Amino acid sequence: MGVSTSRRALDALRTTTGRRVAGAVVALAVTTTGVAAVAATEPGSAERPRLVVPPVAVEQAGGVSSLPALPALPPLELPDPNASIPPELLPEQPQTWGLTSTASGIPAQALAAYQAAQRLLAEADPGCRIDWALLAGIGKVESDHGRWGRNLLDAGGTAVPGIFGIPLTGDGVARITDTDGGRYDRDVVFDRAVGPMQFIPGTWRSVGADGNDDGRRDPQNMFDAATAAGVYLCSGSGDLTDSSDLTRAVLRYNHSMDYVAKVTSIAASYRAGHSVVPATALPPGYAGRSPYLPPAGAQPGPGASPTPGATGEPSSGTGSTPAPKPTSGSSTPQPKPTSTSPVPQPKPPSAPAPLPKPPAVPLPRVTATPLPSTTVAVDPDPFSVGDTVKITAGQYLGVTAQVAKVDTVKNTVTVSVKTGLLTVPVVLPYGSVTLVP
Repeated sequence: MGVSTSRRALDALRTTTGRRVAGAVVALAVTTTGVAAVAATEPGSAERPRLVVPPVAVEQAGGVSSLPALPALPPLELPDPNASIPPELLPEQPQTWGLTSTASGIPAQALAAYQAAQRLLAEADPGCRIDWALLAGIGKVESDHGRWGRNLLDAGGTAVPGIFGIPLTGDGVARITDTDGGRYDRDVVFDRAVGPMQFIPGTWRSVGADGNDDGRRDPQNMFDAATAAGVYLCSGSGDLTDSSDLTRAVLRYNHSMDYVAKVTSIAASYRAGHSVVPATALPPGYAGRSPYLPPAGAQPGPGASPTPGATGEPSSGTGSTPAPKPTSGSSTPQPKPTSTSPVPQPKPPSAPAPLPKPPAVPLPRVTATPLPSTTVAVDPDPFSVGDTVKITAGQYLGVTAQVAKVDTVKNTVTVSVKTGLLTVPVVLPYGSVTLVP
């Protein structure tokens, strides 16, 4: 590519996205997932940028506009795998199940993750101008900074034993059947939102990020999840210091003005001042606890933002107090009146004037460059290059190998199998391998 051609490509990218990508000549192609495939041709470096923000606004996978809030949880009952943990070793904060404010400060690991995400986004997309407090506001509302359901953040910022939302069965919530083979959400029937920032697997495949640069994209890790949330909010055009751009971005995260108000008010309070909960080691045996997988139909926890359309209007009589039955002053029947003249009936009371309806507050119209398809495509492939798998059929039954190539058309994987001193590629169908956790 000549110098003039390079300049034209870079100018076209700036014109299309309204953002600046410095230090590299970039070739851009927007896929049907709405994610920009960017290849850096920086002189002397063939590495891809660590973080790429899509130039088109990313929407939730499957056409979802809002996800249900994490539900209220049952009374504390430790499953058998957790019974060996003495009660005195369990953390005092948070001590109860569910979304709680018993620990009002921000865990040190979470704060570090939000601030690291801000720095990464400032380099990848300086025009977005996202700050750590907005990410912290979302983290607080979504999972109490990774502490929902008796989770704790380990030294690396990963929620232990893991955060999982209710299954998206279509019963009062969106319906999304399994797209990840249970890899992220431990559910092979329906998808669930996962991790401290509550991503569904399809959306995570579009914006999932390696925020701590450990070579993995883990939605349960606060560094990865906070960075992915920043990529999601910054995708498309917009300056998040502008109130209208900010509202549009947060509405894509959850289409509820109540949600927008809650997140932005929490973010403002964090900017004014906040406390930090020091990081501590996990109690012995805590990493082996079983995560809580909420059942379908679980109701949102106390203080959670309502999910638009998640629940219908109450039916007549449901939840209302029944009218009291009239009580008779005596069991003796009353005598009939002897007078034949009609008894004057009292005039019915005049109905009170109806209260004026409050003015409707319309949601702001979201204008964005249309994607090639109406929804973000969901990649159904359960395997990725570098995954470790166990061969379950054929000549190499029981052998553990690494995935070297994935063919999503033929539904096959190429794995590297060691035979003696040689490593040979073996092509196997999806059904002949299983992921090794």
